Amino acid sequence: MTAMDPSKPSLEHVEVGKDGVESKEMALQETSEAIQLAEAVESMKCSPWTANMFRLYGCLMVAYLCGCLNGYDGSLMGGVNAMTSYQQYFHMKTASSGTGLVFAIYNIGSIPAVLLSGPANDILGRRMGMFIGAAIIIVGTCVQAPAINHGMFLAGRFILGFGVSFCCVSAPCYVSEMAHPVWRGTLTGLYNCTWYIGSIVASWVVYGCQSIASANGFRIPIWCQLVSSVIVACTTWFLPESPRWLMAQDRVDEAIQVLATYHGEGDSSHPIVTLQVKEMQHQISVTVDDSSKKWWEYRELFNTHSARRRFICVAGMACFGQLSGNSLTGYYLPVMVENAGIGSVKTQLMLNGIYPVICFFAAISGAGLTDRIGRRPLMIYSLLFCSAAFAVILGTSKMSVDNPDNSSAANTSVAFIYLFGIVFSFGWTPLQSMYIAETLSTNTRAKGTAVGNLLSNISSAIISYSSGPAFAKLKYYFYAVFIVWDLIEMVVIYFWFPETKERTLEELEEVFSAPNPVKKSLEKRDITTVLRTLEVTDDHNTRNGV
Repeated sequence: MTAMDPSKPSLEHVEVGKDGVESKEMALQETSEAIQLAEAVESMKCSPWTANMFRLYGCLMVAYLCGCLNGYDGSLMGGVNAMTSYQQYFHMKTASSGTGLVFAIYNIGSIPAVLLSGPANDILGRRMGMFIGAAIIIVGTCVQAPAINHGMFLAGRFILGFGVSFCCVSAPCYVSEMAHPVWRGTLTGLYNCTWYIGSIVASWVVYGCQSIASANGFRIPIWCQLVSSVIVACTTWFLPESPRWLMAQDRVDEAIQVLATYHGEGDSSHPIVTLQVKEMQHQISVTVDDSSKKWWEYRELFNTHSARRRFICVAGMACFGQLSGNSLTGYYLPVMVENAGIGSVKTQLMLNGIYPVICFFAAISGAGLTDRIGRRPLMIYSLLFCSAAFAVILGTSKMSVDNPDNSSAANTSVAFIYLFGIVFSFGWTPLQSMYIAETLSTNTRAKGTAVGNLLSNISSAIISYSSGPAFAKLKYYFYAVFIVWDLIEMVVIYFWFPETKERTLEELEEVFSAPNPVKKSLEKRDITTVLRTLEVTDDHNTRNGV
């Protein structure tokens, strides 16, 4: 095949005449090279067990810790909320408007961070975004853990939420942009699975401290939140920067070097490296007037058909990922178990500790199958089951409360709470961050992820705050909301969410530019996809005189 020299990026650009019209000869040459590269990549056999791949896994592990940060708080406050020492110290109840505020303030703190997290990632890079988030989390922990009154406790949680917002934007962007294209689905899906690692650690630390009668019983689990944030803050400086961010900053040689090291086994002329460089340059060249250079500019999220269809997926995924009922099992699992007729606090905390362990293995399994099953089937069928699970939980919870001696109903409720978590974790946990990152282009990924994080936190704040008084007043009847809502989500996904598997991040432009992206995404992909992607770019450049 005709190899391109990635060290000479100027050869990648389309030659233009004085009148601004591209050279047809150069266009034909690029077309031939694109097809040859695509054929070479299609025929390659890559191994996930090489030394350089393990170096890549090590880099991604630092970003995965950012997912642990978010997961830790989910189970932390769910368990702390059930601890007698916490309730007595701050005069709290397990379900009330005050409890809802404690949970929601974390998400409320994330909302204003959207104004800074996206631009910080675009201007300073993905690594700096993770460092800033981890540093703010350290500050928030140091305010929340020694809190002597309710106001100080809320302030610490607000700061924590502000910092986590940076991590939740930077880390998934970094993982999706650094992941090897052959295993992008699995590697990117694992990011959100690490939510459960933080959740597992938090729930069992809380369980271990529940017998401590003093305030240290709830303070120790909060202090433990420093572990992962300190590791992230100290190690981000040793990571390579995202090659796509480097390319967007015109640091082409550095981007090629990163791709060669982690995707090309040290070979800068490796077909996978060459193809990615070409695709990245073509996609970035479309946005000559790149608004990502302007930190206040978010117009590119909405100003084209492709951008609007991408944003529908971002907004839907961000909101659905919090409103499907999973937030209940995160913060209110002990309350759900109590509604099922199990009143022992120790038993509630034990079940709260077992739950994330099971869900973690389900999420890992789902991440490994995202590229085989596909994103759409996982989301659609898991939601169908979740709706049915809530119907069973509602019925059995009513039976166990009406008849406290009905242990079978109580056990069935707990079983289906766990089944809900298993299925949701299998189908949705790997996709929540992955799908948002996949559906956004390089120039909008950071800001789009930030806006998605904003919508996610607004949704989470609403459901976290409202669930407290809802459980207090409606008890198990509150589950009826999710029976209906999950079915509505399923219909929206069926008609509006395209399939993203088996395409590079750049090739997805062809899908979202189509009149019907869902239909286009379900067509079988072939090597001419790359050609059509490049032709779209060339046409755009010609119309704009590039």
